[in-house]
Amino acid sequence: MSVREELLRLVPPPEGVGVRVDWQALEEELGSRLPSDYKWLVERYGPGSFDNFLHVLQPTSPAPPIRLVSSADRAAEILDQLREKEDIPFATEELLPVAKTDNGDTIYWVTRPEDDPDAWTLTGNGARNTRWPRFDGGIVAFLVATLSGAHKMAIFPNGFPTERPVFVLPPE
Repeated sequence: MSVREELLRLVPPPEGVGVRVDWQALEEELGSRLPSDYKWLVERYGPGSFDNFLHVLQPTSPAPPIRLVSSADRAAEILDQLREKEDIPFATEELLPVAKTDNGDTIYWVTRPEDDPDAWTLTGNGARNTRWPRFDGGIVAFLVATLSGAHKMAIFPNGFPTERPVFVLPPE
């Protein structure tokens, strides 16, 4: 079973989601190509959150905090400010946010190698700590490992994920 099939089994997506994205325009705006698993995830699940806690950033959204481009711009500013007070194991330009939690934690792609986004791995930073735990895989593999309980990112609270994780659409 592929990791995508495993995510569909573990946390079924909402019915009728058919997100269309102009990926080329988005990548030009970001100045970077994006991983194929992220594109699949956005198109299959759309906006929403896993267990009402973890939000995958979206190409478009009525909520600015979960828009990919505005989050990337803001994250770069925050990382530069944090760097004055703490040791960050990555250069600012190597980090691109991909998800956020309701606690203010951020999951980043580590954009190395720059020319192969499908080889990018993940790291996270908690809103209230200086740890930078790593995950050696893409966003879909991370979601499967996290939501199944096989992987626990040190920045997440004990109650996440729930025993039966769900994907929740945003309120209308």
